[in-house]
Amino acid sequence: MTQTVHLLAFILFIPAGIALAHGVSVTWKACGEEITIEAAWDNGLPMVEAQVTVFSPLDPASPFMSGVTDDEGIFVFKLDDSQVGVWDVQVRKAGHGEMVHIDLSSDEIPGGGASVYTTSQILLMAVCVIWGFAGTAFFFHSRKKRKPDAHT
Repeated sequence: MTQTVHLLAFILFIPAGIALAHGVSVTWKACGEEITIEAAWDNGLPMVEAQVTVFSPLDPASPFMSGVTDDEGIFVFKLDDSQVGVWDVQVRKAGHGEMVHIDLSSDEIPGGGASVYTTSQILLMAVCVIWGFAGTAFFFHSRKKRKPDAHT
C-alpha cells in the first residue's frame, strides 16, 4: 500500500518539463515601397512557413494578398501606394500569431517596428509604475525600528 502511494505521489508531482508557450514577435520595416515582415517565436526561432495575410485600408474585410514566410520567417510585399491609411498584416501558424498595423496616413512610409501601444495603454503602464514606486516607498517608510518589549 505504501509503495502505491509513493508511486502515485511520484507520478503526480513529476516535473512536467519545460512548457513551450508559443508567443509570437512580428516586426516590420519599410524600404521604399516594400515592407519586410519578420516573424519569430518568443524564443527567437523564425516562424517558418507561417501564413501571412495583408489587408488594405480600403477593404479591410478582404485580403489584399496572402503568402507564407520563408525559412528565416521573412515575408516581403509591395504596397499599393494609392491606398493611404492603416494596413493590417496578420501572421499565423499552428493557431498562434499576431497582427501588426502599418499606418501610412502620411505621405512618407514610417520606419517600421513592432505593434505600437495606444495612449490608454501607455497611461495605464505609467500609473502602474508610479503605484509600484509609491507602494514600495510607503512600505519602507512604515517600517520603524521597534524597541523590544521590557517584559521578561
